[in-house]
Amino acid sequence: MLPPKPLLSFWFAGSAGGRGVGYALLLLWALAAPARAEVEVLTSIKPLALIAEAVVGDQGRVSHLLPPNASPHDYPLKVSDMQRLEQADLVLWVGEELETFLRRPLGNLPEDRRMTLLDLPALHWPDREEAHEGHGHETDHSGGHHHDHGGRDPHLWLNPENGRTIATALAERLAVLAPAQAEGFRARAAALAEVLEALDQRLESRLHPLSERPFAVYHEGYSHFVSHYHLNQVASVTVSPERRPGARHLYELRQQLQGAVCLFTEPYYDMSSARSLADELDLKLGELDLLGATESTDTYPELLEALGEAVATCLQ
Repeated sequence: MLPPKPLLSFWFAGSAGGRGVGYALLLLWALAAPARAEVEVLTSIKPLALIAEAVVGDQGRVSHLLPPNASPHDYPLKVSDMQRLEQADLVLWVGEELETFLRRPLGNLPEDRRMTLLDLPALHWPDREEAHEGHGHETDHSGGHHHDHGGRDPHLWLNPENGRTIATALAERLAVLAPAQAEGFRARAAALAEVLEALDQRLESRLHPLSERPFAVYHEGYSHFVSHYHLNQVASVTVSPERRPGARHLYELRQQLQGAVCLFTEPYYDMSSARSLADELDLKLGELDLLGATESTDTYPELLEALGEAVATCLQ
């Protein structure tokens, strides 16, 4: 059961006796106050908030820490952010491989108040062998450094099967925090899973005819989507979104992108080098919003569907 929120200390004006009466009344109020019926979930990024909103429904409140267009790799926490972390009943994040800035703050929270998605045992991971043999090929042009953090791409919400896994696991964690609402959490997670299964089938039908068409992305963060739908990614403009591509890397990219169809940019970073490259090689330009930054993205299925439609439109 959720505990009452901590009470802010206050001081009654008047005599010491008056203050004593005031504190006594405050104590009686605190003891009589019922436990909170709503659970408060704070997620690191918007895609996780969209999944959480689908599970929590009207039985709690969900918010996300980062602004939609902020990078999860190097976000500077504010004092107000620290307060939100302290006040949340459950903090949902991918893990330090993605949100490095949260490693220390979340390390100070009890384990039962944080949920690290990279620890979930039932996650689906991209097939690395397949990635190096054709579909989903991710070429490293940066001397061996991989943005997917030692073989694990942390952008795991881009696979709808992982979305189902996250929703199911979250429903169980929330059921422990708020047992009276457990049935609702589980029912909504199951409903989201059905929606995602149908969406997955539609995206597979939409993208399968385009699976041989080569393309490049702005940064190496799409292997969950690329591998799941057996797409033919041949390169990335940069390994990490915070690093501008160097001259040597751009030269190698020009060779790698011969015969490619499309280059996908992102709405969060300076895309001037990517656009110049696309103009030079006569590539179509598309835009992928893996963080759901656009205001029109209100649900997790909408995020995935928009991503699939953007890919299909550019590869046609």
